[in-house]
Amino acid sequence: MNHWYLVASLPYLRFGEKPLVSRAAFLATCTEWLLAEDISALQAAFENQCSPDSDVSRRWWNGEVELRNAVVRVRAKNRSADAAGFIQPSDGFNMSIEKTVADAFTRVNPLEREAELDRVRWAQADELALTAPFGFAGIFSFAVKLCIAERWAGLDDTAGQSKVEEFIEQATA
Repeated sequence: MNHWYLVASLPYLRFGEKPLVSRAAFLATCTEWLLAEDISALQAAFENQCSPDSDVSRRWWNGEVELRNAVVRVRAKNRSADAAGFIQPSDGFNMSIEKTVADAFTRVNPLEREAELDRVRWAQADELALTAPFGFAGIFSFAVKLCIAERWAGLDDTAGQSKVEEFIEQATA
């Protein structure tokens, strides 16, 4: 089912910029237009989980598992460890994800590395939306990108510094 009006009413999201809508407002708007199982899939996306009842959510989650597996392989290689015990099952293998993740781990700055990984997620969400831009896939893609945009908008140097100091204090206590 297509949701032309809903999709057309969503604000444009840009990676690294504060979104013009919150998750709560987006979800409230969606409840007027979507089925209960679609709302459940959006809520699962907001919690970084897979909704097994949604084909779109399962496709998204498979890409997320591929990305996480690539991260595991790179980290294991960097530590001369075996990644096999940490790899999760997924359908298929995407070599471009492997290359992009390997490239991301060449970044010295962990923040830049995280940005590269989230750009992969953003691109995967865009690809997912192409399957049905005005259908649930387009709406689900928006939800995924909204989570990413909110995450980056919420990063704060002062809060980050205080978390690091708290972690160091706990580790040395």
